[in-house]
Amino acid sequence: MANGERVYSVKDVAKMCQVSNETIRRWIRKNSLKAYNTTGGLAIKILESDLREFSAALNVFVDWKVTSK
Repeated sequence: MANGERVYSVKDVAKMCQVSNETIRRWIRKNSLKAYNTTGGLAIKILESDLREFSAALNVFVDWKVTSK
């Protein structure tokens, strides 16, 4: 994973895309959206660059302001 890059949880991405957590998991299972398991496999994380690539390729809406601090 790239240093300094934002990393999102399934819940974060679901909020940003205005879909359910299960929809995000489905996108991951279909290998459309790249995701990574944390050590121990307890959490799924999604890199910002992978989400940007996915949303551009499939024209998926992402509200980037949802998780901005």
